[in-house]
Amino acid sequence: MDLLLHQLTLYVPDEDKSIFGRSVNKLVFEGFTTGLLQTIATILGSLWPHISEPGQAEKTWISSPDAKVKSSATESFNTRTQDLISYVVNMGLIDKLYGCFLSIQGPVDEHPKMSAFLQQASALLHNMCKLCFVVTGRAPSIFNNKRQDPTGLTALLQSTDLVGVVHTLYCILLHSFLPESASQSQEPYSPGVIQVALQGIRFLNSFALLDLSAFQSVLGAEGLSLAFRHIVSSLLWYCTQHSSEELLHEVIICVGYFTVNHPDNQDINFTHSFVVIVDNGSSEKLHLGLIKVVNYHFVYPGCSNLECIIKGEAIGRVIVQSGRQPSVLQKLCQLPFQYFSHPRLIRVLFPSLISACYNNSQNKVILQQEMSCVLLATFIQTESINVRHTFESREIFAIVVEAEWGGHRVRQRLRVLPEGPRAGRCAERLKM
Repeated sequence: MDLLLHQLTLYVPDEDKSIFGRSVNKLVFEGFTTGLLQTIATILGSLWPHISEPGQAEKTWISSPDAKVKSSATESFNTRTQDLISYVVNMGLIDKLYGCFLSIQGPVDEHPKMSAFLQQASALLHNMCKLCFVVTGRAPSIFNNKRQDPTGLTALLQSTDLVGVVHTLYCILLHSFLPESASQSQEPYSPGVIQVALQGIRFLNSFALLDLSAFQSVLGAEGLSLAFRHIVSSLLWYCTQHSSEELLHEVIICVGYFTVNHPDNQDINFTHSFVVIVDNGSSEKLHLGLIKVVNYHFVYPGCSNLECIIKGEAIGRVIVQSGRQPSVLQKLCQLPFQYFSHPRLIRVLFPSLISACYNNSQNKVILQQEMSCVLLATFIQTESINVRHTFESREIFAIVVEAEWGGHRVRQRLRVLPEGPRAGRCAERLKM
């Protein structure tokens, strides 16, 4: 960790927050720093080899036939790991990575070293969140409100807008054109960019497990919310055109975390407006928020309407409205038939659809135009009596369900029941 921080300090100077990321030396993306990131990410991931899916059973490398000795060894291991995470939080490493992510201003398809750096940095953040989730004794339920993180990792990730990962994903995925507009013979993204997107979305999902309310708050903020919607829309389009099931599932789960029990975030279908104040007094290329400023020309890919009002000589106010079709919810409903027929794929997709439509009549109307809601009613009734859920289903599905789907009144309440020290999960159907 110290060596990695030393490398980052050489190329990422301390800057004022308002200009963070502008002075990053591109040499930071060379192979040595990337190798350090990969090594540390691999080590963190191997400390808990059985938590590839958060919430599943956890086992450490420490084993002993004596339960008391094992418990003591595990407690010691957890304490040391918490100290390690706290050290990383306070040493400034994540702040340096934040500057690196913010320094990305455009496509990296032709820069494999840069994409490799971003991939390994995202993997490091992802594994830190997973490790923090386990060693701090978090309950498997994402709806657990008693969340305490003594390491300070959650607060730091929230204060840095998830280390600028959303900013980077937006820049590399929607840099100068809409992927949907690319010709069929043209690959919209390089394999390296797709790997960056995969690791980035994984990191977002692991942070959602760590603190759902913080995750929804960060991504629901005015600027990032629109960026996140465009990122998800583009990745959904890509995954339907190319075989990338792993990425697709991560995106679907992320939409579920984003919308579940959050009315504002459920609005993933309609026109969004926001105001960005930019300094257009310079002719150099800048990237502030979601607006690219190139010689006084404002470029925002993916907008149906763009209005620019210049006030004075130095300040520009840009009002962006985006209501492109099909929407994120419509794209989810238009996934291949297997996602509505195969049990494994149904458990990936349907919880996110339920999360997006729960107590939201507008989203329900859109969903009914694309598919039969009887499918969701059947899924709810089936899963409510099934005590064994896959990760994707149980983490998002443990919510109150009192809705009317396609004329079928479904009145059920699902709740999490603890199962011993491993805190397994099951759902109980309660007649109301």
